[in-house]
Amino acid sequence: MSDESVKIGVAVPPAGLESYAFQGLGYVHNTPVADRRTVWTVGRGVPLPQGKINDLAALQLVDATGTAVPLQTRALAQWPDGSIMFAYLTFQCDVANDAPAEFDLRFDGAASPVPENPVAVEQAEGCTSLDNGVARIEIGTTGDHPSLRLTVGNAAVFDGLLDLWTVDDDGTRFSGTVDEVRVVQSGPITAVVELHGKHCNAAGDVFLDYIVEVRLDAGRADMHLAHTFLNMGEEPDGVVVSEIGLRLSSAGGKVSHVVGQLSSGQSSFPRLCEVPEDVQIDFNETIARIADVNSLREDTTGYAPYLMTNRDMVYPYLGLRGDGWSAVAVLHEACENDPKCLSATGGDMAFHMWPRDAKLPTLRQGMARRHEATIALLAPDVSALDMHKAFHQWEAPANVSLPFPWFQQCKVMGMEYIMEWLPLRYRHLEANMAATIERGWVSGMFGYGDDPNSGYAAGYASHGLGDHTVWLNNEHDFTAQAATQYWRSNRPKAWLSTRVSAQHQVDVDFVRRSDDPWKVGGIPAHSAGHTTASVYPSHTWTEGLLQYYLTSGDARALEVARSLGRNLCKYVEERIEPLRTESRMFGWALIALNAVVEITQDERCLRCAQTIRDEIAEVVDRRGTLDSMGMSYGTGTVLSGLTGLHRITGDKAALELAVTILDWQMTNGRNDVGTTWGDQLEPYDLNLTLPVYAYLWYATGERRFLEEGIDFFRFTGMPVAAGGQVRSASKHYRSCIGFLKAAHDVNVLEQMSEPPPVKF
Repeated sequence: MSDESVKIGVAVPPAGLESYAFQGLGYVHNTPVADRRTVWTVGRGVPLPQGKINDLAALQLVDATGTAVPLQTRALAQWPDGSIMFAYLTFQCDVANDAPAEFDLRFDGAASPVPENPVAVEQAEGCTSLDNGVARIEIGTTGDHPSLRLTVGNAAVFDGLLDLWTVDDDGTRFSGTVDEVRVVQSGPITAVVELHGKHCNAAGDVFLDYIVEVRLDAGRADMHLAHTFLNMGEEPDGVVVSEIGLRLSSAGGKVSHVVGQLSSGQSSFPRLCEVPEDVQIDFNETIARIADVNSLREDTTGYAPYLMTNRDMVYPYLGLRGDGWSAVAVLHEACENDPKCLSATGGDMAFHMWPRDAKLPTLRQGMARRHEATIALLAPDVSALDMHKAFHQWEAPANVSLPFPWFQQCKVMGMEYIMEWLPLRYRHLEANMAATIERGWVSGMFGYGDDPNSGYAAGYASHGLGDHTVWLNNEHDFTAQAATQYWRSNRPKAWLSTRVSAQHQVDVDFVRRSDDPWKVGGIPAHSAGHTTASVYPSHTWTEGLLQYYLTSGDARALEVARSLGRNLCKYVEERIEPLRTESRMFGWALIALNAVVEITQDERCLRCAQTIRDEIAEVVDRRGTLDSMGMSYGTGTVLSGLTGLHRITGDKAALELAVTILDWQMTNGRNDVGTTWGDQLEPYDLNLTLPVYAYLWYATGERRFLEEGIDFFRFTGMPVAAGGQVRSASKHYRSCIGFLKAAHDVNVLEQMSEPPPVKF
């Protein structure tokens, strides 16, 4: 890789081919639903070498013709010397499904041009506006309540109260009031404004907080919304919720609605329908359905009974057509986060994040959930088919890729010790590693992004804790493994696993408020209801949240990771005795603190990491080993924590301590076939030591560590697709990925990883 530039790619998934018989539009056969060519606004965090860039103005992005393109930047993390470690790049590009775009990020300090229709933010008394010359969004207040006006060209689409409402279990309605309006980003390519407030009834009682993000991009007539509800109330057991939603008020005039019926007629073809009446689309875990199938005006005379089933199934969007404008409204991942509802009443439109009578579980204290929506504004005379195409463009957004050798060259988050994606050379191995990460998820508003565990549930029941679903809460940091796979492979499915699991942690698992001071600012261990267990060091992970933040720029993940670091510091400073009970308490806490130190340079976290190092040294001095501290794999976490501290800070004492511990184990802990760890061998548990063998070989140059690791790797077995539960996949991937590069570098990986050739 060059030190003067890095390649950036942008691609969109291929358009699917579908057969349609559209009502009133004639027959369309095997026509691409969308050509996937559009001006995409994309973003990606990009690592930078230490000492390379001190000023974001030095970054310039040029396309394949060598022409500079508009670029918006912000720093995500800094190196200890103050130079920029990660920069988040926002830019726009025209991408087709069969023609990925390529760019060069240069470091020559040349100026970036301004986009043709830049978005600007204006703040005046009682009003904040976002305007790009194509669309204008004005956010104000009516009394204490928020209002929103959206115009495209000369046509007003929405204008009036931004109705944010909740309903409690008694049927009392609470409306959103505004505490603060924050400008988060101010353009020129994208601008974001946040509304922070509370839901209050007429008596002034509060029921749930909210955050609403409004985003507008340069030259685009698309309004992006994100709605977050938060339970910051005083009830320690949480509250029962009946309804949560967001409604946009019509600007007036008659509005009709376009829906896509999936199955109609005796031939069961899809069709597009224009519906003048009010529309309600309900989402469950698999499909969207229209509440009033009669509004589709389908003549079912003469249908066989079996042809009349599922006529209410529709595509998960709603087309709107008003006076001088058309639009497509999409509630993203509505089925995955079911139940959901999208409705239009007259010209008003509402997103129901918690539909009425959804019978969801109690919203626990400190819990939140974020939902994203897009209203894509189109030309006033656009056809129903074009609305349909516009919807498909939002189903699978563009993917921004970076070459993994650049991560290795920048030496961020230990990527210099991770093997690049080599599917052609190691077909079987890479297929299994991908299958371990690219998993499916359960659906449900509070389950999506997490994994239930039947074994834990049985254990809870046997201990008298009740018959509940027990959630893993990202055990062993699956998010970090998914992010590593995405960095090295650029595979969109790996990014989906990263994003979904990280967002779940930020929203559902993280405790923002609790009567228990040791839970505040932490993520509890595996538990029923996600947050019912305690928060403790052996189940606290920050690496994945920080990798997600560095990729997405989502500052919420950074704040959660910082908070987890502070929670660990409280343990080290005020309550260290629990850490002394077993080795994994020290190990996982040290790994989590290391990541916060690396990305934030937090001195308190560094001091606490050094305290843990000293505690480990005391144990080793007293006992000679850590083996008597409990779980065998926990020693692997301790070793990973110590070597990580050395990698990040150059701490020689941590390195020497790791060598001492592993030397003892290599001498005294052998089993009958000569591998380390004796009779306690649990292959994927104990594989957590594998990255340590590799690191110590690279750090010390001592071949014995590599050879020991190779023997151990052969004994435990090469990777298989570790599907199933998050925790097994996490340990499996973490252990294997940390050793593959070492085996590759000495040319032994082929003989270890591939199945024997088939003989004919």
